[in-house]
Amino acid sequence: MDDLEDLYFEIHDSGDLIRLEFAKPNKINDDSMNDWDKNWIRVKVIIKAGAFNGHYWADFMTTDFELFKRDIKKIDQDFNGIGKFETLEDQLNLSIKGDGIGHFELECIAKDNASFGSRLSFSLTFDQTELKRLINELDKIIKAYPIKGDMNIKNE
Repeated sequence: MDDLEDLYFEIHDSGDLIRLEFAKPNKINDDSMNDWDKNWIRVKVIIKAGAFNGHYWADFMTTDFELFKRDIKKIDQDFNGIGKFETLEDQLNLSIKGDGIGHFELECIAKDNASFGSRLSFSLTFDQTELKRLINELDKIIKAYPIKGDMNIKNE
C-alpha cells in the first residue's frame, strides 16, 4: 500500500464535507532552482455541501498546511480563536472559529479557478473531539510534503 493512500485532510458534518486529497505523483518540482517552486502541492478539493457536490484541482503551498496546523493547535488549547487555511491563489479559504466551550464553525470559500473561477461558500459545524484528528492529518501531510529550501516559514 502506498503511504499516500491515507494522506488527506477532511472536515465533515452530517454528510457534508470538505476533503483535500493529494495527487499521486505530486507536481512538486524538486529540480527547480527556485525554493518557491519546490513548495507547491497539487491537491484535489472534494466538496459536499447540501445539494452541492463536486471536486476540482488546485495548487497549494506546503507552508499553507504548516500555518493551518499551528492555528488548530492553538484553538485546541482553549477552544477560542480562529484557525485559518488561506491559500496564495485564493482557491480555498477555511476559517475555523471556536466559541470557547468546544463548538466550532468552519466557514469555507472554494474557487475552482485561481483567476476567474466560480465560487462556493458554505459552513460546517463540529466539536472539540475532531481537533486532535485534524492535527494528526495535518502532521501526516507535513511529513509527506515538508517545507523545502529557504522559506520564511519552517516546519515545527
